Amino acid sequence: MSTDLLLNYLNSLHKEYLQLDEGEVATYIPELAKANPDWFGIAIVTVDGHVYQVGETKQSFTIQSISKVITYGIGLEDSGVDAVLKKIDVEPSGEAFNQISLEPNTGRPRNPMINAGAIASVAFVEGETMEEKLARILSTYRNFLGHDASIDQEVYQSEKSTGHRNRAIANMLRNYDIIERDTDDLLDLYFKQCSILVNCRDLAMIAASLANNGVNPITGVRGIQREYVPKLLSVMSSCGMYDFSGAWVYEVGMPAKSGVAGGVMAVLPGQLGIAVFSPKLDERGNSVRGIAVCKRISSDFGLHMFHAGRTTATSVIHSSYDASAVTSKRSRNVKQTQMLNDEGHRIRVLELQGDLMFASAEIVVSASIQEAATADYFIVDFRRIASINEGAMNLLSYLVEHMDNSQKTILFTNIRDPHNLAAVIRKKVPHIRDLPLLKHSDIDAALEWCEEQVLNGISTTEREEVALCEQAFCTGFTEEELRHLENLLEPLTFEKDTCICRAGEPANDLYFIISGQVSVTVSVDFRREGRITSLSSGSAFGEMGLLDHGLRSANVVADTHLSCLRLRYSALKEENSEMGRNVQLKLISNIGRALTLKLRQATTEIQSLKS
Repeated sequence: MSTDLLLNYLNSLHKEYLQLDEGEVATYIPELAKANPDWFGIAIVTVDGHVYQVGETKQSFTIQSISKVITYGIGLEDSGVDAVLKKIDVEPSGEAFNQISLEPNTGRPRNPMINAGAIASVAFVEGETMEEKLARILSTYRNFLGHDASIDQEVYQSEKSTGHRNRAIANMLRNYDIIERDTDDLLDLYFKQCSILVNCRDLAMIAASLANNGVNPITGVRGIQREYVPKLLSVMSSCGMYDFSGAWVYEVGMPAKSGVAGGVMAVLPGQLGIAVFSPKLDERGNSVRGIAVCKRISSDFGLHMFHAGRTTATSVIHSSYDASAVTSKRSRNVKQTQMLNDEGHRIRVLELQGDLMFASAEIVVSASIQEAATADYFIVDFRRIASINEGAMNLLSYLVEHMDNSQKTILFTNIRDPHNLAAVIRKKVPHIRDLPLLKHSDIDAALEWCEEQVLNGISTTEREEVALCEQAFCTGFTEEELRHLENLLEPLTFEKDTCICRAGEPANDLYFIISGQVSVTVSVDFRREGRITSLSSGSAFGEMGLLDHGLRSANVVADTHLSCLRLRYSALKEENSEMGRNVQLKLISNIGRALTLKLRQATTEIQSLKS
């Protein structure tokens, strides 16, 4: 999706939820109480590296409990799953983040997302000293963020001086031998990890890295080993929002984690990461605006993780080309062909495949708008699309609106359920009454329509007469040769829908079209005809019979009232004069040249479709 489009959407969200004035800034850590309650940022990072952000996304704040995700992941990497599970469970506690929630007999914390589990996680980070452990943590943040991370010393000291409840939790953990070393050092490191400075964009980058199997989508640097990502996302899903986790998964449907400084990050695996920063918290310690915005984005774009798809976003574009490389099946005269060669880049085609979800639709929209600088017409084909979810339809609606505002034309072809998509577009973009984008059933029909728009000003009227001397197969004929050929021709007219030639009949005649248009078709099945090409005045059909004397391979039907000149091959064959032989040789030469051009065009199209 283009930056402007999604930014417009995020700006509208920011403006709307800026009016949401509920909640209170955290005060139990005195330094956090200094936060401006009006700070508000939203950031989205996709797995292909697109970054969208609005509001105070560069405002630094401390990561707080969101750090629990990273430290737990480091512990799994450094000490192994089995060792960590012996000391930290993964069951939802249904309690607040600072509850002393331990198993009655073992003292094992219920999960790594509550304070008890997070304090225990610190012990599993590799390092003989606390300095080595801190260096390990900060290096991991550097991998996730793409830049160095630092600690807010004021917040760290504030947490350290007021963290009495956490000391009590640490002592209980030591009592049960969950922690097997001095608690003061581990607590000190825990307070430091909570005081690491990030901004909203940083959180979205961490979330996008987790969505991307642990790899930062911009730098390509791995933040955490792939095998541990599902385990992190699992505990985030069940425990990341504390006693709101069940409702969160039910309503939003993405693994998430919140922090009492006002940050919320959410992960949609395989697609994107979302972060919201707003310091005012609800009674559970979650950002009020953060929850509201994530709910809205998930609803608007169908981001619930249980909306399953079968295709990764990066493979959604099957092929991309323009009309200078791939044309419609309608045959053009020389002047029209030359213009389409010169101006065909104004018509762009994207053929899609797989399932269309938010992230894959974002790629489609972004690709379309990137082409808007040089193209005026866009054809998006859905023949290979298995399904389109509501979020993708909403993005497509924004694309339609953007193209309309930019005075561009977009056409959708091979839509399985055009009425449903039309209803969504009309709801999202009510001022667009006419929807030509859904009127063309396939790429060929859409290409022909777009070509007609590009050719506006060059006559394409089917009844425009083209004299024999201007016919493509008569190129290079002398006046005497033309007169000789004309004496062999029979003028004929056909009404619209008349079948002039049928597949399987002897190919005995060549027809020069003086005015009108025909379609050359083959039977696809017992109900449908597939168009091979359309021919208009100045073109001819039946030429293959002059070369192979075989049977017709296609049907030819008059699309309009047709005026033509018929050449019977038997009459040409009976000509034994030098003039007759010259006429026959020039006809064969021009037909061969035309077939060569068609073969080259077909090669160009194949190469374009493979790209």
